Amino acid sequence: MRIDSGSLKATASTLKPVTLVFGDEPLLVEEASDALRQAAVAQGYTERLKHTAERGFDWSELTNAGQSLSLFAERRLIELRLPTGKPGVEGSKILCELVENPPEDTAVLIISARIENQSQKQKWFKAIEKHGMAVEGKEVKQNVFPAWLADRLTSRGLQADRESIALLVHYFEGNLLAAAQEIDRLALLMDGAQTGESSQYEALQQSVSDNTRFSVFNYIDACLEGNQSRTLRMLDGIRSEGEASALVLWSLAREARSMTQLAHELSRGGRQADVFRRHRIWSTRQSVVAAAARRHGYTGWRTLLRQVSRLDKIMKGRAASESRDVWFDIEKLSMKICGLETAR
Repeated sequence: MRIDSGSLKATASTLKPVTLVFGDEPLLVEEASDALRQAAVAQGYTERLKHTAERGFDWSELTNAGQSLSLFAERRLIELRLPTGKPGVEGSKILCELVENPPEDTAVLIISARIENQSQKQKWFKAIEKHGMAVEGKEVKQNVFPAWLADRLTSRGLQADRESIALLVHYFEGNLLAAAQEIDRLALLMDGAQTGESSQYEALQQSVSDNTRFSVFNYIDACLEGNQSRTLRMLDGIRSEGEASALVLWSLAREARSMTQLAHELSRGGRQADVFRRHRIWSTRQSVVAAAARRHGYTGWRTLLRQVSRLDKIMKGRAASESRDVWFDIEKLSMKICGLETAR
């Protein structure tokens, strides 16, 4: 049996002897795992044993745990984390044995990140699909992110209005964990709000503003605006608050890809309104994005995207940097986006 993590609620009440939770989206994988743990406790699996299949892991520990009697509970849950998504020859054999001959009064929960297509064709994975349950936490694509946000807002007792969703998409697209945390924060704010106080949208605006004073999102907007002093101030704030340079670079790469595609469509004669609608450019950002597209054009943004890619390689040790300071390189690239130096 194989299901999407979004369908788990309807099936979690019937816990399988072996369940695998895996996928590209860490938040969905962890939430599905939590739901299964709760279902296990509700069904009497009150003891929980945890293992991690790291390098050198003794797979016989899993077999022994399944065969030994519990001293504390009638039923127990064995939780196995599989960081690589690849159990190896020995692990594959033992997982197949567990699935085909599950221990009595024992349930096994396997948690993994993404599992490659080739690994999904292997015997151990197929055995879990056939005799147990495989739950996939799929990446939430750009086109379904607004719907995901709407469901999340509704599940927290909030209004899934267009304005709130648009604001969340603008700030958190591609970052489900941050979006989920912001929605939970909003739920707390609205729960404590008095009648006649600010609307949900106003509360969300304030919350986002308070929590992103030196945020990467505001920094990106400053770059697109071409506001050099604000960009440098925001970047200094981000750095001083201990934000990872990798997150800043990820945001730059995301914006550069989007701007390159958008500028390409405009260069081919696309109507600005249509292009912005396809790329879901929030109305209050449209003038900024339009100016940034004109500033560099398609060729310029394509060059900037290559420079972001090179900086990513430098951070990963696959290319050399003259400055030996990644923050200096990010600052230099930021100024190019602002228009201080024409991308070339």
